[in-house]
Amino acid sequence: MIEVTIERMVYGGEGLARHEGRVLFIPYAAPGDRALVEIVEERADFARARIVRLMAASPDRRDPPCPYYGMCGGCQLQHLQYAAQQRAKVEFVRESLGRIGGITWTDALPIVASEEFSYRLRAQLKVRVSEGRVEIGYYWPASHEVCPIAECPLLSPELNTALRRLQREAPERFSEIRALDLAQGEDGRVAIHPMGERTTVSWSVGAFTYTFDARTFFQANRFLLADLVRLVTEGEEGERALDLFCGVGFFTLPLGRRFAEVIGVESDWRAVWFARRNAREHGLRNCRFEHERAETWLVRNGGRLRPVDLVVLDPPRAGLSRTLIRALGRVAPEQITYVSCHPAALARDLTLLLAGGYAISSIVVLDLFPQTFHVETIVKLRRTMTAFS
Repeated sequence: MIEVTIERMVYGGEGLARHEGRVLFIPYAAPGDRALVEIVEERADFARARIVRLMAASPDRRDPPCPYYGMCGGCQLQHLQYAAQQRAKVEFVRESLGRIGGITWTDALPIVASEEFSYRLRAQLKVRVSEGRVEIGYYWPASHEVCPIAECPLLSPELNTALRRLQREAPERFSEIRALDLAQGEDGRVAIHPMGERTTVSWSVGAFTYTFDARTFFQANRFLLADLVRLVTEGEEGERALDLFCGVGFFTLPLGRRFAEVIGVESDWRAVWFARRNAREHGLRNCRFEHERAETWLVRNGGRLRPVDLVVLDPPRAGLSRTLIRALGRVAPEQITYVSCHPAALARDLTLLLAGGYAISSIVVLDLFPQTFHVETIVKLRRTMTAFS
């Protein structure tokens, strides 16, 4: 065992320390902790360790409010004061930009904070039937074994009520079910897939109401929905906008009031069905939705698109493919807004966009998932050169 001092948090939720020149990653650590640790995994250029005894606790520490913390793999930062979580997430973004993207951003990185708990309006819960008992919860850390829970402090009260109701169901109802998708509507009713009578829910954000179901992607933090729409769409206007990875039209609909034409592209046919329905119910005939992978659609159509003022990108964790970035270069929009849920992928992609003739106008961090290491970033870019390939 060795004694170390935790220098900082890293993306993934571990604390970073050094011992005799080697980097150690330590879960459930806090910056400033002095701890006795034990090496549990050796790698060529780093090691992982666990805390055996805390010698001196960081002022950023607190007692985790959830009794399952450390057993359930859903959260990684509950042992940190919320202000410390926010500071860590800002550094996750700044460090990724510098280390992976070679991007030195000297301006402040403002963060939009959330309510700490009860924020989730969507969740996927894991299911296991064992010895006639139904176990519902999340996976244990680094495992595919279910950690059963009675309730989750991140879920809205309505989702927790639904969880308790599901736990009272007969085990036979879960014989073929390994996961449950839950989504809460603004009226408090909950859609559950694959069991449950209600199939769709709705949520209003500003002037728009979005209908979706439990299987369809929709932003999960009910407290920051309006902030997301505002940060992506406010001040934008023009003739034509593209919304790639558009989901159920979360950004497309507000853009439809600001641009003469908006095209949303989405690979999930169910989301496209809802997007078209949502646009129709708001009378937005200038919004068109295409059911296709974003890169496939852009490669085929990019060369014949009329000038594009804005492209909104909201990809999954993997970020953008090289194919999409090259196709984006042929479109050469005046502005790009990149909504990222993975700082490393964002930094990698920004490197290519900057090399292709774009400059960063602003970066804003959002804490969509308090108590976890996940962080959202909105980056706005403007075109400074005629094209890139």
